[in-house]
Amino acid sequence: MKIAVLHPDISTPTGVNHRLFVFEGDMGPLSNSSGHVGLSVASEISRWAGRSPSTLAWDFAALALAVVGADKLVNRALTSADGWTREIELSVSVSDPTRWTALKPEVEAMLSFLTGDFWSLTFIEGGYHPRPPKQIVASRPETCVALLSGGLDSLIGAIDMETAAVDRPIYVSNRVRGDVAKQAMFASRTKAGGRLLSLNADPRVATQQPEISQRPRSLVFIAFAVLAATVLDKYRDGATVDLHTPENGFISLNVPLTTLRRGSLSTRTTHPHFIDMLQRLMDKLGLKVTLRNAYQLKTKGEMMLECADQSLLEALAPNSMSCGRAGRSYRHCGRCLPCLVRRASFVKWKGRLDADRTDYIHPKPVVEVHGRINNDFHQKAFAEYDDVMQALTALNFVQRHGLRAWTGAAITETMFGADAVAYRDVAERGLGEIGDFLELAGLK
Repeated sequence: MKIAVLHPDISTPTGVNHRLFVFEGDMGPLSNSSGHVGLSVASEISRWAGRSPSTLAWDFAALALAVVGADKLVNRALTSADGWTREIELSVSVSDPTRWTALKPEVEAMLSFLTGDFWSLTFIEGGYHPRPPKQIVASRPETCVALLSGGLDSLIGAIDMETAAVDRPIYVSNRVRGDVAKQAMFASRTKAGGRLLSLNADPRVATQQPEISQRPRSLVFIAFAVLAATVLDKYRDGATVDLHTPENGFISLNVPLTTLRRGSLSTRTTHPHFIDMLQRLMDKLGLKVTLRNAYQLKTKGEMMLECADQSLLEALAPNSMSCGRAGRSYRHCGRCLPCLVRRASFVKWKGRLDADRTDYIHPKPVVEVHGRINNDFHQKAFAEYDDVMQALTALNFVQRHGLRAWTGAAITETMFGADAVAYRDVAERGLGEIGDFLELAGLK
């Protein structure tokens, strides 16, 4: 599939199947060969910041938005031989094609690790240069940037940072339906309401069957934060700005529970290897932004235990969102892996099941059956509760074969060096938290 993501005044390259406008363009009806992504980003950040981000930050955001738009446009099941791996040829307009082209192999490798696809990139002339803001802000004294998704981990990150009061972050949210109110409420309750920047990629493509896996979503989230970082006084004075991506280490590593999950269900949104690849790319581009995750070696339960304001966490935690299958209900399903990790963290935090006041569609982690799960557990129940079953399988596998056999190729010295030991340890503790929860629930 050949896709070009360009500004309206850039000619479409020969042979392109689909063209998406980025940052600005025609908002009319979508056609079979055109669409748009990130059309509101430039105007929203201009109004909010009173400044324009750096040219390099616009280029990086254009790439991220292009990847998100292409990802949604190309349905895996319909376009790939194995039902997962796609081949995507993507053209992106940037301000310095020579610089980007020199980094092309690294960018393609990073995207392949993130999404599991084969990417072929072409960088062409035509970087985005927005009009100056109508109202110029003289100073942006904030000292860093942090992601605030509406999830439990980013909530804890915000509570900890605001309680410590060492830095004064801009909080950046990827505006998604169902999370907007949570993001605003969390910023307000942590006394950071005036420092919340909410942006939305909003990819619109003309297809009846868009791809829904959203593997590159973290890239655009981080790109929004990079845009914000470059408007700060600190950045303009030549200093490096920290970009905080609060995520517990167990989910960050996301070791596949079983061999059945080595693919579509193993996301890499904040995987340390991906973050390392992304950091090297930003360094080579000259973007003075450092990615940081203070919770890389913490489980979700440990994050809750060590949160700096326990009263505030207790009040806000039930309103956070963790579910991987919430869909349009905007409610936790209670049985997917992110929900299991969440429920286990509450048990780690308080030591009992009823401490979790989250509204789950399925309060019990398994289907209503008499007695324990056994070999007669029917196929429909297995399909609906496969994450629970795979968690039990993983726990049993570790007990029989050991931790190293379970983590396997997911955590190796080749990838992580001496840090592999610490990463295996957090993976073991995270899986152990799930085991404790399932045992209390009567399933282990």
